[in-house]
Amino acid sequence: MWKKIGLVVLGMTLIFPLSCSKKVAPVKVELPPTPVLTVKANWGVVVSPYLRVRKKPSVDGEVVAHLRNASIAEVLSRTAYPETIEGKADYWYEISSEGVRGWVFGSYLKFFDTKAEAEKAATSTQNG
Repeated sequence: MWKKIGLVVLGMTLIFPLSCSKKVAPVKVELPPTPVLTVKANWGVVVSPYLRVRKKPSVDGEVVAHLRNASIAEVLSRTAYPETIEGKADYWYEISSEGVRGWVFGSYLKFFDTKAEAEKAATSTQNG
């Protein structure tokens, strides 16, 4: 029995220092840029007669709905990089409006920090 205990103790004294002495260098992990960023302005008013809401942030994205001029949308996020469409450079914005969620091009929205400001702007746009 003492022989078994001696072997166990000897084995532990050999294994333990070996397992603790190995230093592993930290691995540097580089993540790709975040494709979607949050934005400060939380509300937008449509400034286009008939704005297409798309399934993905691209002119090739499937159209899931349309918003009329002066519609109010909650802005959820935006793409990381601007794009140029019809000569206008802007970001794509993910929005939610009238039960629809999708992406719209930013040059067709006017942005506001509060819903009340957006509603006031939408009313003045409708009235003239």
